[in-house]
Amino acid sequence: MGRLRVLAPYLLLAVVLTIFPMVASTSLVNLGVYVLIFTIAAIGLSLLMGLAGQVSLGHAAFFAVGAYAQAILVTRYEVPMLLAIPVSVAAAMLVALLVGLPLLRLRGHFLALATLGLGIIVTVTVRELEYTGGTSGIYGIPKPDLGGRVYNTPAEYFWLLAPVVLVSLALAAKLTRSRTGRALGAVNDSEVAAECLGVNTFALRLRVFVLAAGYAGLAGVFYAHWLAVVSPEAANFPLSVSFLLMVVLGGLGTVWGALTGAIVVEALDEGMRDLIPQVIPGASGEVQLLGFGVVLVLVVILMPGGLAQLWETVRGRLAGRSADPGADEPDDAPLGPELDALLAEADVPEPGATVLQVQGVTKRYGGVTALSELDLHVEAGEIVALIGPNGAGKTTAFNIITGVLPPTDGQVEVRGTPVTGQQPHVVAGLGATRTFQNLQVFGSTTVRGNIQVARHLRSRAGVVRGMLGLDLAEEHTIARDSDRVLTAVGLGHQAERPITALSFGQQRQVEVARALALAPTVLLLDEPMAGLSGAEREHLSAMLRRVREAGIAVLLVEHDVGAVMALADRVAVLDDGVLIALGTPAEVRVNPAVVAAYLGVDDEDQQVVQAAAEEVQQ
Repeated sequence: MGRLRVLAPYLLLAVVLTIFPMVASTSLVNLGVYVLIFTIAAIGLSLLMGLAGQVSLGHAAFFAVGAYAQAILVTRYEVPMLLAIPVSVAAAMLVALLVGLPLLRLRGHFLALATLGLGIIVTVTVRELEYTGGTSGIYGIPKPDLGGRVYNTPAEYFWLLAPVVLVSLALAAKLTRSRTGRALGAVNDSEVAAECLGVNTFALRLRVFVLAAGYAGLAGVFYAHWLAVVSPEAANFPLSVSFLLMVVLGGLGTVWGALTGAIVVEALDEGMRDLIPQVIPGASGEVQLLGFGVVLVLVVILMPGGLAQLWETVRGRLAGRSADPGADEPDDAPLGPELDALLAEADVPEPGATVLQVQGVTKRYGGVTALSELDLHVEAGEIVALIGPNGAGKTTAFNIITGVLPPTDGQVEVRGTPVTGQQPHVVAGLGATRTFQNLQVFGSTTVRGNIQVARHLRSRAGVVRGMLGLDLAEEHTIARDSDRVLTAVGLGHQAERPITALSFGQQRQVEVARALALAPTVLLLDEPMAGLSGAEREHLSAMLRRVREAGIAVLLVEHDVGAVMALADRVAVLDDGVLIALGTPAEVRVNPAVVAAYLGVDDEDQQVVQAAAEEVQQ
């Protein structure tokens, strides 16, 4: 039944695509051909923008590379169409790989501007080179001739494209539900959290960038055969804007939105061609581009989720309620016996072995020293608490240890391996992960989805396996292990709920469970009890004791001094970036420098310090 529900949209679309050329006029079918061609390109851009969170203003560049490569192969070298197609698509992907290596290190509007420049470069290049036909382009591209059948009418070409679009949609949709799709969604929600769970965000974005170019190149191939000519206009900026509008209007991150967006944009295109000259006599294509810009702005303002958001809203209202599995279940459940099995997955050394070593770590921002020559180590099966007033440098220390920030000086080792200056996913690969002072859950998915991302390092399926459905056994294992993790920490009844539907305290618990799902050797918790109720604090404390018993090293930042003293084996105290005390809870709680730091008095005021120390000791 579930499989039929997945296949139903594709079966329905197949029926519609089969019947459409039989009942529509020739001009409408001709428009439909362009819709299908542009849908293929828009699917790739939807993956790039919706999953990888990368805005491209030069998607038409890869479209043109595929079109020109196909035109050159079939006209100048007389390569059969079917043999030329994979070569042309590979050419677009190769260009994306070469430009993506430097470009994808950029972020936000810098990347968008860089891709815009790429489109300009491709346009100028094909216009100036004699090999690509200059401004005239390449003519005489034959219509597809497959099995003795020439696809030279709108209806024939529409039917040729229909299965290509269906397969393209199915492969892209499968990718969004795969290990790669989950990781990309997590990166889009919180890049730093995804990196700290072992996701190599740069490599992942590069793969999707190359894949999106492959989709664009394939669309360019069919574009070339349909028009029988390829000119520099195939790479121009207005076409990139059209692709962008299709994706935004259809709905970012939904591959079906690429199809609906292409339909609407092509209909708008035809409508504007007729309407704008009537409204503005003598108006040129630039005015039409301006019209697209107005539509894009209105969509972003009024309907940021595109038509997909509108559909979800309508479907929710028709259903009459908002489904929220587990909403009526009790908030808290006891720790499950599965917790010990989960913790046993961690590759921990012998008790007492140093797992995390921090030596002379310093971080300066200009003339401000946030952290000064920090020396600290954490052993297997030990909880070390890092405490201090606000602004003492605790989170800075966490960021340096996990690779989020590079240190100015000093060295960090995880299990004897230097990780200073390494990316967070490298540190996570050695078994060190963390939670965050400011909650970093993956808001676009469910509670189970958050945990599944944490199993990224314990699975291997890549883009190709994910798209072809060759990861079914691995996906089953990930789902089973994720449910086991949630049951182990008492959150099994919340698995299907959207993470945003949980209370703040429950989201905190999910973040800790997500870190444990990595089966880490070193667990770094940044104020995990902030926002928790009394019962939730007890729940978390019991969990951390079990974690310690399993031999996992824990470095804990927490403002609840009472909880710290009850949990920690050793306590390190930072004040103004300097380590002022390190010892057992009993030793630290009466340390005059620690009392002074928390009370904000000078060390010379011995009477006040001593009185405070005695009060704390009692």
